[in-house]
Amino acid sequence: MNSCTFFGRLVRDVELRYSQSNVAVGRFTLAVNRAYQKGDVKADFLNMVAFGKTAENIEKFFRQGSRIVVHCHVQNENYTNKDGNKVYQTNFIVDSFSFVDTRAEGGITQNQNTQPAPPPMPTDSDGFMNIPDGIDEELPFS
Repeated sequence: MNSCTFFGRLVRDVELRYSQSNVAVGRFTLAVNRAYQKGDVKADFLNMVAFGKTAENIEKFFRQGSRIVVHCHVQNENYTNKDGNKVYQTNFIVDSFSFVDTRAEGGITQNQNTQPAPPPMPTDSDGFMNIPDGIDEELPFS
C-alpha cells in the first residue's frame, strides 16, 4: 500500500498553476522534523504536489510557516534535462489534508476569502445544546 501521512510546515507559499485542461496544480515543500535525541532536531524537505480543489484550498488557506497534516502517496519520476542528464525526483501526491493551526496561528487574515466561524450554539446550565422547537426528536440511528 502506497500511503503516507506527514505533519510539517510549509517552507514557502504554495505555487499554484493551471494545466492546459484547466486543472489546478499546487506545488509546495513541506519541512518535516525528525528527532534523533532530545534537543537534536533535523528536518526533511519533501516535495508535495496537489491537484484540483485540494490544490486551490491549500493555496487559499496556508502560507509559509503554516502547519499542516497531509495524507499522500509517493510517486517517483525521471526525465532527461536539457543537458542530457537523467534526473530522478520523488514527489508526494497530496490526497487530502487537515488543518492544525487556528486562523491567527496560521497567518490567515480576515480579509482573505474565508468563511467566519459560526456562532456557538446556546447551551443550558448543564452544558447541553438547546434544541430549537420543531426539530423531530427521533434519533437517526437505532
